[in-house]
Amino acid sequence: MAARGPARRRRRHPRRVRRSRPGRARRAGPAARPRRPPLAWHTERGRIAELAGLLGRAGAAVGSVATDLVLLAQTEVGEVREDVPGRGGSSTLPHKRNPVAAVSARAAAVAAPGLVASVLTAASLHEHERAAGPWHAEWRPLTELLRTVGSGAAWLADATTHLVVDPDRVAAALDVTGGLLLAEQATTGLRERLGHAAAKDLVTTAASTAQDEHRPFADVLAEALAGLENPSADPAAEARALLDPARAVGEAAALVDDLLRSRQENP
Repeated sequence: MAARGPARRRRRHPRRVRRSRPGRARRAGPAARPRRPPLAWHTERGRIAELAGLLGRAGAAVGSVATDLVLLAQTEVGEVREDVPGRGGSSTLPHKRNPVAAVSARAAAVAAPGLVASVLTAASLHEHERAAGPWHAEWRPLTELLRTVGSGAAWLADATTHLVVDPDRVAAALDVTGGLLLAEQATTGLRERLGHAAAKDLVTTAASTAQDEHRPFADVLAEALAGLENPSADPAAEARALLDPARAVGEAAALVDDLLRSRQENP
């Protein structure tokens, strides 16, 4: 007779979830089975505490990005906005465009640490073979923590999906010091040509002159470059290139690429 029952189903559906005992599901195949804890976990709550800690870390990451977006969206900064028609308005101020998604993500991140603390407190006080009270005290904060961090991540994804950057406002913010923000970059750019000490002295003197005389740093730096023993053909263009914000990203792109690559290789 042909094989019947579970053996036959396994041949047709090798990855199918099957029941090993009532109320307990596991996936066929040893490699796919979840790792069982070596000890009974009724009072050993390390896994619960570890989950709470990981959720806390995730919440902190969400909060860091959301806070930056909220600050960059302020009226006096205005470098970014959430472009969602009909969302973020004010009942009294028609011009308002509040970053609703970023604010919601930040709110979730602010609430997460307290929930983590509640879970860790409950998970650390289990007595004998099964606790009376602490075990039950884990349920609500752990549920809320999962919901809160998941909600924060979803709101952050919404914010970044609809994010619009205002290049003119970004450029204005970078130029608020008249180019002095990029003085270190100018020193680095001149180091190979002049040597570290000479490059630092030239840029430091030019920066002081620009501040004392209330002049654009690029103009003063161009004059200093023109006064060198062997000046370039166009000192003004050289000064603009040294103070170009697009060159100030450093290793940021490479670091992001390395991080994404490591996540793909080790998910």
